[in-house]
Amino acid sequence: MTDLIVVPQTNQWSRLKALVLDSVSSPITKRVYNLGLDEFFAWLSIQEPRPGFTKATVSAWRVALEARGLGSVSINVRITAVRKLAAEAADNGLLAPELAAGIAQTTERHLGTNQDLVHTPNDGIKLRVAVRCAV
Repeated sequence: MTDLIVVPQTNQWSRLKALVLDSVSSPITKRVYNLGLDEFFAWLSIQEPRPGFTKATVSAWRVALEARGLGSVSINVRITAVRKLAAEAADNGLLAPELAAGIAQTTERHLGTNQDLVHTPNDGIKLRVAVRCAV
């Protein structure tokens, strides 16, 4: 039951997106989820052969987002929208719960730096930057 991703940009796609967008209250979250879902389906539509809606597909999309140079926060927002889509689809009988559970476990890799403000004895507050490795 991985046919969920084959839905064209029609009323069916609008209904699927509405499941996600109606489940969040923040207008900003709705906007970024809408963009993230549209971006995911646009990426999916050019994949050959067309993959199913699985954890592996979402992980491959995450890799494609990383290759574009997006930051981890931008990637996480997009992945979170797709995770929410999987959960809503499973809750509404449109996706097998096992597939939704696998997609829910998709995480972004943390690349780049982690910045922390730390107190120092002489200058008060100083920015500490630690390089993080891919997880």
